[in-house]
Amino acid sequence: MSLATFAATTANANPIDVVRPDAPELAAYGARVIGVQTLEFVNPGQIDIVSTTEDNAPTYDRALTVEVWYPAAAGTEAGGSYTAILRDGKTEVPLTGQAARDAAPASGETYPLIIISHGYPGNRYLMSHLGENLASKGYVVASIDHADSTYSDQAAFGSTLLNRPLDQRFVIDQMEALDGPLGAITDASTTGVIGYSMGGYGALIYGGAGVTQASTEYVWGTPNGLLERHLARFRDPRIIGGRPRQSHDRHRAMGQKRGLLGCTRHVRFPQAVVAGCRGC
Repeated sequence: MSLATFAATTANANPIDVVRPDAPELAAYGARVIGVQTLEFVNPGQIDIVSTTEDNAPTYDRALTVEVWYPAAAGTEAGGSYTAILRDGKTEVPLTGQAARDAAPASGETYPLIIISHGYPGNRYLMSHLGENLASKGYVVASIDHADSTYSDQAAFGSTLLNRPLDQRFVIDQMEALDGPLGAITDASTTGVIGYSMGGYGALIYGGAGVTQASTEYVWGTPNGLLERHLARFRDPRIIGGRPRQSHDRHRAMGQKRGLLGCTRHVRFPQAVVAGCRGC
C-alpha cells in the first residue's frame, strides 16, 4: 500500500490497528488474536491531593479504570471498537481496532505483564495502538486512566507527581491478584512499564530514581511536603524493564535539570528512553 492510499483509506476513520507501509518490520501485529476488557480497581485510603489544605490532608478511595488487552482464545473473531475522549475533555470519538471486547482469554500458558501509563493529561486510550500490538505478540497489557490526570478530570499537578508511581504499583498488584481466566494467564512477576511524559516520570520513580529534596518544596508541586515519600527509592523485583517516552521540552522542565528526578543510575532495570524535540 502506498502512503497516498494509506492516507485515503484512513481519512474518515479512526483505526488504531493500521500500520504504515513504511513502518519498521517489527511494527506489524503479531499472530495472536486478542481480546480487551475494562477493569475497575479502587485503592483505599489514598491522600486526596486535590482537597488537601495547609492543615488537612484527607484520604479517599482512589478509583482507577484500566483497559486490558490480552491474547484471546483460538477461534475469537477479531475486531472491536472503543469510545475515547478528546483533549477538550468532552468530545467523544469512536476508535476501531483488532481486539474483541470481553473475549475469552487464551489458556495453557502465561504471558508477561506490561503497564501503560499516559501523560498529563491523557487517558488509557492514548497508546491503545501499542496495547493491541503488544497483546498480539504475547503480552497482557494494562493501560491506566490515572485519576486527576485524564482529559476529562485534569486537576492539581501535585496529584500526578505523588500518585503516578503509586498507581503503577497498585495496578501491578491488582493484576497479580486477579482471579479467573484473565488472571490465570497474567504473569505479573515479569512486568515492564511503558510511560509517556508523566507516565515516564512515574516509571523512573517506580524504578528507583526517586525525587530530590528540592522537588518536595515546589509551590506548584505536591503540597505540605507529601512528595517526600518518594525520596525513598522504590524496589520491585517484578519490574524487568521500562520505556519512558518524553518530549524534549517536557523532559527538560520536569527532569534533572530542574531538580525533580533523583539520579536515574539508581534505576535497576533496563531502560529504553524515547525523546522528541517538540512539545507533547
